Amino acid sequence: MRRMHSPRGGGKDGGAPGSVRFVTFGCKANQYDTQVLREALGRRGLEETGPGADLVVVNTCTVTAEAGRKARQLMRRIGRETPQARIAVTGCLAESEPEILREIPNVEWVLGNGEAKRPVNFLRQIGQDVGPEELGIPAGITEFAGHRRAFLKIQDGCDKRCAFCIIPHVRGRSTSRPAEELAAEVERLVASGHVEIVLCGIHIGHWGLDIGSTFSALLRRLAEIEALGPDGLPVEWRLRVSSIEATEVDEEMVSLMAARPDRLAPHLHMPMQSGADPVLKAMNRWYTVAEYLDACHRIRARLDRPAFTADILVGFPGETDADFERTLTTAEAAGFTKIHVFPFSARPGTPAAEMGSRVPPDVSRERRAALSEAASGWEEDFRRELNGARDRVVLEGFVGLSGRYQRVAIHPEDLSGPPPDAIDVTLHGVLETTADGREVTRLRGRPVALSAVEEASP
Repeated sequence: MRRMHSPRGGGKDGGAPGSVRFVTFGCKANQYDTQVLREALGRRGLEETGPGADLVVVNTCTVTAEAGRKARQLMRRIGRETPQARIAVTGCLAESEPEILREIPNVEWVLGNGEAKRPVNFLRQIGQDVGPEELGIPAGITEFAGHRRAFLKIQDGCDKRCAFCIIPHVRGRSTSRPAEELAAEVERLVASGHVEIVLCGIHIGHWGLDIGSTFSALLRRLAEIEALGPDGLPVEWRLRVSSIEATEVDEEMVSLMAARPDRLAPHLHMPMQSGADPVLKAMNRWYTVAEYLDACHRIRARLDRPAFTADILVGFPGETDADFERTLTTAEAAGFTKIHVFPFSARPGTPAAEMGSRVPPDVSRERRAALSEAASGWEEDFRRELNGARDRVVLEGFVGLSGRYQRVAIHPEDLSGPPPDAIDVTLHGVLETTADGREVTRLRGRPVALSAVEEASP
């Protein structure tokens, strides 16, 4: 499973590359893995550039057929436009179809996942000498270039076997990183200027099962860190849980989120996949609609206006019109503020690929459009409910992401200088008319400190 595929041969000119380009497809875990390789090659003096680089590292995804098609298309284009480039392919597509990738012009290395992505192994495979100093470098990353938010991959792999998912076959079993290693990485990332750390992985709710611990225990350990910023002074920073199964959000985790809203973003992404029990059973999911909704109600009862987001798959084999209507009803009852809707994509090697009763593509597209439209309405309702709420916004310029996973704009006139990394605000909904005549609510943030002064004025 976690194998390394050998290169076809040496580089086109036999020399070491002097510039590198990174292209990443897929999930947050992949983006994190790319940063690990970016730092490893950066330490070797390779300059990161755009098109025209000597070495192109393509970190691939195979969760859908479309993701794989786009990756192969990009590699072929690189070969046509930059014939001297040498391509190193890693990630899930490199695990699932290595022989196909080796036939693409300019692909020199097909390296897969797991051990292949460890910097030492990756460097050796592409012909770099590895000295003792490389072996002593701390695991993980030191920064997430160009962003105030940084991803932190806490585990890899998955022990579940959802009928539609190829990921367990290309990522292997769930493997947890040590808590103290992760704590040290959090401190490094905050010291580099990141004020939000997003915990990611393949199945993060299973962190700790292989090492005798729990995800909630890790969350508590990380939340206790009082990190120092780039200037060596204490800094306010927060954690965000990127994706976790609703049934794995236990009471300890909810209690921690309720007690530390300053440190834990009130947002949970909880994949639902379907809101109909027959479809969930066919998908080999391990919960019922009632259990999923019970988790949502339990969490919402303890937190102040939390944001729930989810993934939903439409057009799964055997999904009837009635099943889809139940999904709409369930999604509304869950109170989602945003939904990522995906049409079913058969992946060779998964049980779902062999199932009959396929939903016609035009029906899947109609269902996707209907669910997306409904979700837009629910997101609009949520923005209006946030009027007057307080939140912390991590800024990139004068626009940023709130703890409740909403885009919030700050008026430059409300700041006395350049925008800070993050700021506490009171949210205000502003109605705007779009180009097609629709009225939508945009969130504006009024700095809490400014609001307090105004409230105190006679």
